[in-house]
Amino acid sequence: MSWFSQLTETYDRVSNIAGGPKNEGNILLPLNHMIAKTDICVTLDIEGNFRRAEECRLNIMIPCTAASSIRTSGDQPHPLHDQLSYLAMDKGKNEKYIAELEKWHQAHPKVEAVYKYLVGGTLLSDLRSEKIKVDAAEYDGRGEKLSDEDVKKEQDKILKWFVRFRVEAFGDSPPNLWEDWDVAEAWQNVCIAAQSKDSTLCYATGLHAPPAAKHPKGINASANSAKLISCNDDINYTYKGRFMKAGQASAISEIASHKAHAMLKYLIQTQGHKCDTQAVVAWAVESGEALPDPFMDSYDLYGDVTQTETDIQIEARGELGADYAIKLRDALRGKGNAADLANFSRRVAVMAVDAATTGRMGITFYQDLDENEYRDRIIAWHESCRWYFRRAKREYLSAPSADRIIAAVYGEPKGEGYKRIQKQARERMLHHIIGGEPLDRGWISAAVARVSNPFSYSKQDGGWDRWLWENALGVACAISYKYFHQKEGGFGLELERTCADRDYLFGRLLAVADRLESHARYLQTGKNDTEKRPTNAVRYMAAFAAKPLRTWKLIFDQLNPYIQRLDGAEWYQRQVDEIMALFNPEECSDKPLGGKYLLGYSLQRRALYNGNDDNNSDGEDVSE
Repeated sequence: MSWFSQLTETYDRVSNIAGGPKNEGNILLPLNHMIAKTDICVTLDIEGNFRRAEECRLNIMIPCTAASSIRTSGDQPHPLHDQLSYLAMDKGKNEKYIAELEKWHQAHPKVEAVYKYLVGGTLLSDLRSEKIKVDAAEYDGRGEKLSDEDVKKEQDKILKWFVRFRVEAFGDSPPNLWEDWDVAEAWQNVCIAAQSKDSTLCYATGLHAPPAAKHPKGINASANSAKLISCNDDINYTYKGRFMKAGQASAISEIASHKAHAMLKYLIQTQGHKCDTQAVVAWAVESGEALPDPFMDSYDLYGDVTQTETDIQIEARGELGADYAIKLRDALRGKGNAADLANFSRRVAVMAVDAATTGRMGITFYQDLDENEYRDRIIAWHESCRWYFRRAKREYLSAPSADRIIAAVYGEPKGEGYKRIQKQARERMLHHIIGGEPLDRGWISAAVARVSNPFSYSKQDGGWDRWLWENALGVACAISYKYFHQKEGGFGLELERTCADRDYLFGRLLAVADRLESHARYLQTGKNDTEKRPTNAVRYMAAFAAKPLRTWKLIFDQLNPYIQRLDGAEWYQRQVDEIMALFNPEECSDKPLGGKYLLGYSLQRRALYNGNDDNNSDGEDVSE
């Protein structure tokens, strides 16, 4: 139960912020409180006299009992704010509501005012006087009589309207009862006094305390009422957070249960990385502070740094990788501030939760470690899974975001079915980034195959989306670089002109053909039109990846007009000859290409477009 203990400890350390801020539900809930969607606001004076009412929907913090906090049907009333059926319109529910209110109406004068008012039984007539509809209409707007079924549906809707209370009194006390901390404390004191005298060992805290028979729901708003811990005596198996018997669930104290669930709900609301019913949070146990997002790309992680002349010189020397590492480490380590570095002794927890069904939620990933180790693992990921990208016509190194990696492997998000794939992949990414597990070879193959079909990246109007393809190419190169570097080593971020790997060499050839054709077109038209009219190298990329030798001959034959336009293209021809000379004759075959060919293609193209190749005398810039 370490995850439960971590959440409980975090709650204790940050409990001073419980009850605020009041910004539409992002509240660390105090004990025995929950969030409710309300529809009507009723204002009273301190004597319990009605003043006014209005329809105004608002999510607020309300007092609750263990039973009322998880109600879906039945008749378990909340102790203060509640639905019209409990306040006035259902005799059985109303009797139980009044009985619950009687338990604590003397604990606070404002609660006493609400009690006096509701016992008076004038709520419905007061709402009618304010033109608030509390009676189902029998006729529609055209004067036609509604069916009994339609009337019943409307009445059921009215019964569920949720009422909140304000009490206006002299002094500085806030009239909104959901914002009055004295009211919240009064209810907590009542609950503590009413706790069972029986106690048991709480597995979460190690202390003896009254046990919890029921646990909160609604931890993640996107997962509706799914519960993390539940029990059912009729079920004889265990599934993730479910206990087989109620007695087993009771091994967690009621207070610890509320603290852990309230803390997790708050973390998900304020800093959770959400996808459908899945949520991922990473926090410092001692403070609840958010940590660097493990799914973020490097550019967003360490921010945009305006290039200086020194930066330009660094790039010219081919040392962008070293500069990248310095900036990344500075961003994650407080830029060398000793006081900041001292804080990295804190413990860190990373958790992913997801709803297996509409009512059940499970923990799909959990790991706790010290903050230094967490940041080192984030840094290690960003330094080992990175590639070149462009933004605003400027090149930068970055590890791609988790969602961009998933899109490169599985395709761009489409339809509801994609969410299930995305959630599973994001969970897998946590094992790679936080757990340090190697990337799956299947992911590399899928990303390479998808990028090798450039025209699968299309705009809404049906045209080729070159920017989307270029981005996916960078992502595929990043994960290929990490995979091969981790598995075999020896691959750098700069073009390796002596590398004799077959796939790498074929990728280089494709890049030279791409550049040669682009250069010739540029001289003819004076502009770069490759976005509208891709080069033959790009057009035949899928065939090239499948049958490189045969397709290379086809591509090279079609380069003849462009070679003539460049007066023989001597420099490019020399590049081709030098690359061909590196091939092992036995490996110069039609065997399909793997991810290394994309590395060779990308790095050779980068060297050509950035003018970093030796003796490049053509001098024309056709880069974007």
